[in-house]
Amino acid sequence: MRALRKGQAAIFNLTGDLHGEARIVERAFGMGPSALTEPVALLAQNFENREAAS
Repeated sequence: MRALRKGQAAIFNLTGDLHGEARIVERAFGMGPSALTEPVALLAQNFENREAAS
């Protein structure tokens, strides 16, 4: 994926690490979750953590 090497896919790397780049490649080839599934799961987890802390 040329965009990863050129830094153009950096905005899609949610975690900013090597695992995030692997997720981008998995999504591009249809091996991983869709682009919206993971952020929605992160938001749901964040809301659950906030409710648990209250």
